Amino acid sequence: MLSWNDPTSYIHGLTAQQRRVLKKLDVETVGDLLSILPRRYDDYSQLVSIADIPIGESVTIKARVKSLGKIPTFRKKFVMIRGVLEDDTGSIAITWFNQPWMLEQVKIGDEIYVSGTVRQHPKYGRSFTSPIWEPANAETVAAGNIAPVYPLIGQVTQKTLRKIMKAALDEFDDAPEVIPEAVLRSAKQPKLLDAIRYAHKPETQDQAKIGRQRFAFDEVFLYQLALRLARAKADEGGAPQVPFDEKFAKSFSAKLPFELTADQKRAVWAALQDMEASRPMRRLVQGDVGSGKTAVAAFCAAMVYRQGFSVAMMAPTEILAKQHALTLSRFLGQHHIPVILVTSSTRILYENGDEKTLKLSEAKERMAQGRVVAVGTHALLQSGQCPPDLALAIVDEQHRFGVAQREALTVVERPDAMVPHLLSMTATPIPRSLQLTFLGDLDVSVIKTKPAGRKPISTHVLVGDVGRKMAYQSIVDAAIRGEQAFIVCPLIDPSDKLGSKSVESEVVRLKAGPLKSLKILTLHGKMTNADKDTAMNAFKNGEADVLVATTVVEVGVDIPNATIMLIESAERFGLAQLHQLRGRIGRSDKDCTCYLVATDDSVSIDRLRVMERTNDGFIIAEEDLKMRGSGNVIGTQQSGKSLFRHVRPWEDFGVMQKARDEAVKLMELDPMLDNYAELKKTAESLTESEHGE
Repeated sequence: MLSWNDPTSYIHGLTAQQRRVLKKLDVETVGDLLSILPRRYDDYSQLVSIADIPIGESVTIKARVKSLGKIPTFRKKFVMIRGVLEDDTGSIAITWFNQPWMLEQVKIGDEIYVSGTVRQHPKYGRSFTSPIWEPANAETVAAGNIAPVYPLIGQVTQKTLRKIMKAALDEFDDAPEVIPEAVLRSAKQPKLLDAIRYAHKPETQDQAKIGRQRFAFDEVFLYQLALRLARAKADEGGAPQVPFDEKFAKSFSAKLPFELTADQKRAVWAALQDMEASRPMRRLVQGDVGSGKTAVAAFCAAMVYRQGFSVAMMAPTEILAKQHALTLSRFLGQHHIPVILVTSSTRILYENGDEKTLKLSEAKERMAQGRVVAVGTHALLQSGQCPPDLALAIVDEQHRFGVAQREALTVVERPDAMVPHLLSMTATPIPRSLQLTFLGDLDVSVIKTKPAGRKPISTHVLVGDVGRKMAYQSIVDAAIRGEQAFIVCPLIDPSDKLGSKSVESEVVRLKAGPLKSLKILTLHGKMTNADKDTAMNAFKNGEADVLVATTVVEVGVDIPNATIMLIESAERFGLAQLHQLRGRIGRSDKDCTCYLVATDDSVSIDRLRVMERTNDGFIIAEEDLKMRGSGNVIGTQQSGKSLFRHVRPWEDFGVMQKARDEAVKLMELDPMLDNYAELKKTAESLTESEHGE
């Protein structure tokens, strides 16, 4: 029999090809395999006679093979197998493509189960096309059942993966329970062994959902425990207290080039109050794109420096880190506060109005001296990189909320074992339905009001070449006015072959065609950091009219003179990401327009219309959650192993709340989980991650 931690080599009866599939899937243990849950299910459980087959619905029939043969085709290496199936009520045509082995596996007179959807063919009448089939003289894997549909990788087929799963399930009898039995009873969750069978071999759709939601429950429950354990550890170490200096606060505010909005003032005041205490601040600032989160961060950094401590601000990319360093040097320079930029390629000290390029050894020496505002990527979190007197860590993950949340677990300790206060910032408004569950015990400040003078961005959904011409004319008109434009493509080069626009091919086409009179630059992730800097600086300095880029411009790029954005293949993006991209314009008092260009008329554009109706990121985030799931909101894409593989917030919110409530209840009884050693070990493993560039 098999247990969770057994290697997949223990599974009996697998063919050499199936073992190669497991290697391709990077699956090492039986638990790894059974944790690959179906993304949906095809219901083939309804057995019907041929005469009663409905058109367009998933059905299963049991029938005899009346005829079967290979049909000549004009295409080389293309095989078509056509036949007729019959039962006591009638007959039906059936066709398979590129499955020549069918002629060896199925013979005239064989009884088989066939599951699929019947269509009405103008020549052959009712027919199955490439349905799944299985012999009627053996236990079926998919035909006649509620068939799992797994997420596939490469050339792995559903049929192969289903057979591998069945082989493992037939012998599997030991699923270790990490979650306490009392918790599962209280939350009305099935045992893990039952949940695994429900998920992979359900008898009903409801059973399948119950199985998957047990996995989702475990993820949220363990995540909540990890947050609270980390918080307890941080509280135990304490943080340096940062007294409020009212006179300096008034001076700093007065010297800003703008007046803080009411939301910004509330966020600053909340953070300053937090930092007066010895309990480490854990505050998240949610600010819509262009709402002025950096000003809040600068205010807090200035106050910390004033009291004799250092600050570290971390950004997800070098481009954004460099931009933050320049912005902070402008805000803080008036108060003689030094800012040092430290990335893998650049080390610059901004002090007393001067910029000085440093050697690596000089940068390390300056950081070691302390009392400085350091800006960089997550490399700053690595051992020995942060100033020893670090009192405030600012994490700007923009829309990458999952990684920002993980930073709340892993922020470095000081030499004296105290931990810095943490100010985390995200530009993606987190749907209200997720805040309670995924913010853990973070305190939250929301900045909704835009700085004075910012105008709403006008957004238009366009289709195909006709709409694209309208957008190009707007770009040309903007260039005549001395303004600039972004064109965002989903791909870097045409070799990606997804039928979408690519940066490289677009630049060639635009320079030779509709935008040939304009100066065009390129920016994408495959460029070196130096080339990225050169392109961004040239565009920022007005040396080009148009920047054609991938979504690398999504995070933090600030070009006030850019007033037009054209997003190609807009249907390929989530609403939240489109909102992020749109936020790269509208950063001045000029009228700005965003064009969302759908590929063609076959694309459903109703979802994109939400962008035309509102500029409110919170509304957009809620709509995105309803329509297509959580996207990046809860960090399913992040460095290291994904925390959330099975959670579907749009349908699991009740389970998520139960998981959170049970975690809170358990830790109220046992704050450090001293009576649950294995559970504690599992939860703490979620905080282990490395951060680099």
